Amino acid sequence: MNSQELDERINLLFNELVIDKALVRRLKIRENRAIPSFVEEWLISRFQEAEKSDEAIYQAITDFMSKHLPTKTEKDKLKRQLQRGETLVVLDKFEVSIDIKNNKQRVSIPCLDEAAASVTHEVLDNNESLLEGGQWGAGRLIVRPEGKTNVIELIEFHPMQSGKVNLKQLISAREQFTTREWIAFILRAMGYEPFAYSEAEQNNLILRLLPLVQNNLNMMELAPKGTGKSFIYSNLSRHVYLNSGGGLTPAQLFKNLNTKAVGLLAKNDVLVLDEGQSISFKGVDDIHAKFKDYLESGHYTIGGDKITSECGLMILANIELYENQPRRTDYIRHLPEMFHDSALMDRFHGIIAGWEIPRFETTNSAQGLGMKADVFGEYLHQLRTVSATEFPFGQCPVLAGDSRDTKAVERLAKALSKLLLLNSDHADYEHYVLNPAKTLRQRVRSQLAELDPHEFSASLKVK
Repeated sequence: MNSQELDERINLLFNELVIDKALVRRLKIRENRAIPSFVEEWLISRFQEAEKSDEAIYQAITDFMSKHLPTKTEKDKLKRQLQRGETLVVLDKFEVSIDIKNNKQRVSIPCLDEAAASVTHEVLDNNESLLEGGQWGAGRLIVRPEGKTNVIELIEFHPMQSGKVNLKQLISAREQFTTREWIAFILRAMGYEPFAYSEAEQNNLILRLLPLVQNNLNMMELAPKGTGKSFIYSNLSRHVYLNSGGGLTPAQLFKNLNTKAVGLLAKNDVLVLDEGQSISFKGVDDIHAKFKDYLESGHYTIGGDKITSECGLMILANIELYENQPRRTDYIRHLPEMFHDSALMDRFHGIIAGWEIPRFETTNSAQGLGMKADVFGEYLHQLRTVSATEFPFGQCPVLAGDSRDTKAVERLAKALSKLLLLNSDHADYEHYVLNPAKTLRQRVRSQLAELDPHEFSASLKVK
């Protein structure tokens, strides 16, 4: 299959769910505003017309953004409009929290630096996603009196991102692709051009998606700078939180005991810690203990509360290479000392060999048609909890061996089975699912042996 044939098949099978990724790359909307790819693609889909030139599409989008997607410097100008009694429509990521004690529902509006605006019950009844980690969309705002004060209120909301994806359509479409071709389809949706990578590189790139489709999957990617480790996590799904360096506290990660707000691990599909080699933790001993508890069991205890979550943890870190291989065999020591504890390390399921992925260049960006980022992100989110009757994938044969090794390989294999729509009875299963899952866990074993050779052998104990 060549690029043109891939375009034709994607367009035929997915049609309204598709966008020209090459047009997105040419317009470079995100170079002007710090917005995720799914917002960028939503804007392009809204203003793209067959007879319009790239310049006309670009101008229409920038005009729209200047009116409805304000910069931080414009926040007081917008608040002044509201103060004068005007109605305001803004594009932003709105997130609602419920205050039971005071019988209130409060919405955050980042572009206005507003954390406690009000929202109508009607808006919430029609947009429950606002309560599930927030949602990008167009919100209509007014100011109304509340007691002796005035409050900003969200009275209307239209989401930018896709709702539920028809999984039957995906399953049916998959039958029209070989496994190799389906990987090309996935890479286009991710924003990569499959034909710019070797097959081995393609296989490594899709591994970045595994924590997005499988609950409580804990992974690392260690690589040199410039391989695009964090790109998909910040641009593909609203259910992923990317922390780009900086200190983290127990309150941020687990629960703020003053505000009673749950932490990042309790309200996302995946928590990604970028720049892992330099990240700092405030209260490291407490975080270390809670990480070990959570990564093993999927719950942690804080302030007398036992909090359960399905969030996975992904660590991204830069390491030094020599002749395209890690300079040192114990490359895990590039991470902070907390991760040098073999008991904590054993709770990670797999390590992606980012050193086997080339530096990202402009030619690596998707050059043709691909599924829209918001649709693809919601598809991945649905796969985490979908029933086996609706989506009959995510299987793994019965394995035996070391309990943590088998648990890790099973969880990784289930994720790859969902992503590639391959079950264990398929001829491609061992090559594309089971063997990669074992390889991911094998790298964890090798680092355990480096950290604690008396306790751990480097061999993977799975049959």
